[in-house]
Amino acid sequence: MKKLMLIGGGEVGRGNTTYETKEIDEEIIKMSEKENPTFLFIGLASSFSDSYYDTMKKIYKDLGCTCTYLKKKNILNNPDIVKNKISAADIIYICGGDTVKLLEDIKKYEIDMLLKEALNNGTVLVGISAGAILLSKGGYSDALMLRGESENYEYLEGLSFTDVNFCPHYKSSKEKDQALENYLESNKNTKMYCLENCTALKILDNTYQVIKSNPEKNAYLCTKETKMTETLLTTGKIN
Repeated sequence: MKKLMLIGGGEVGRGNTTYETKEIDEEIIKMSEKENPTFLFIGLASSFSDSYYDTMKKIYKDLGCTCTYLKKKNILNNPDIVKNKISAADIIYICGGDTVKLLEDIKKYEIDMLLKEALNNGTVLVGISAGAILLSKGGYSDALMLRGESENYEYLEGLSFTDVNFCPHYKSSKEKDQALENYLESNKNTKMYCLENCTALKILDNTYQVIKSNPEKNAYLCTKETKMTETLLTTGKIN
């Protein structure tokens, strides 16, 4: 069974932020079906991957995990370590940050093939924000804007580990929501799974369940034929 958790966003308690994803993290542990799972953190999208990992290590160690970290220098200096860490993991957590950088590095160093093999072997693949776009068919991202390479939000193609178009941080920016509506108007056959912070899609093969760490936040399936349509999501099949 293929197991993925796609998280729309939310603070993990790094720095002075509040820890907002507790219930989602607890569900990820359950998905592993292990008492003491091995947790692997991939921080390639983040400019602060060391401190990000320190935060996630504390969270997942408290949840009973043995925690490991895939660093860029591992990838460059010892590909065997990369393969061994990925194959040994019960949970692989891909963090947020620069979606473009993440996609480039994952493909350049052929980590995508290792992740696909892990997914097919029952490893839980988790992505938050940029990490969720990576694991999806594609997603709606501000990465090119932040890099100064575009004036608009852009759709970026992911690895297609699930047939989901993913928009993280939904309803956190009126500008982004309007840009998404314009995108859907130009791509009327596109269905976009739009998740607010503190919500996630738990995907088992082709079925999903929305997991929340804040009951006031929601996940939606957004389309636009004649007008913008938001369908509130709870459970269902990916289609």
